[in-house]
Amino acid sequence: MAQQSNPSSMHPNDVALGGIENRNFLSPVGFKFNIRKMKGVEFFCQSASIPSISMNSANTSTRFNKIPQPGDELTYEDLSIRFLVDENMKNWYQVHDWMREITTPYSSKEFGYNRGTLESQNKKLNNRSDLANWDNQWRSDCSLFILSSNYQPVAEFVFKDAFPVNLSTLVFDSSVNDIQYFQADCSLRYTYYDYFIYPAATATDSSMPTNYQRSAEGVDLPLS
Repeated sequence: MAQQSNPSSMHPNDVALGGIENRNFLSPVGFKFNIRKMKGVEFFCQSASIPSISMNSANTSTRFNKIPQPGDELTYEDLSIRFLVDENMKNWYQVHDWMREITTPYSSKEFGYNRGTLESQNKKLNNRSDLANWDNQWRSDCSLFILSSNYQPVAEFVFKDAFPVNLSTLVFDSSVNDIQYFQADCSLRYTYYDYFIYPAATATDSSMPTNYQRSAEGVDLPLS
């Protein structure tokens, strides 16, 4: 997973303007999904979305029509994924347990995290740099890898600090004629997402420079 080392000085979403050099079209089956907390869900993932974004606006009053002005807040739609449920329901349990440990519907003892290391549980921060010392264990970054026609990654969408907010129903019905294996839908909320361009995209379109690099240890890092 690409790691943004200096988000204050880097803008990974800047793509050079110009004509489209690669005339191949994007395939809906060319993707991989990754989430650290739900490896079973990742393996059986059938679909994932790049959520929509919207920007608010404000109107300036005049003697005539109001003049719309661009707003200063970006709204991200929830991240939606669909996965096949394994026979033991292990991956379904993974999502269920993650949600239950956060919300503790039965007892506060269900909360499975160290409250002393959670930013949201301890607000005594001297400055923004102190955030690096906190571990939001109930959140997890997610990555959606977009693959080319040769099944090479051309981009990675990183969803920051995601957590599940909805897990769909599983309906058992002995009257069905054809067996259709269970698929579960999960919605996740997150702070924002960034995209990172991979070398396979740069190879087919020179106006899209790669903005990540691999360190000697094999860790993906953004280009500065």
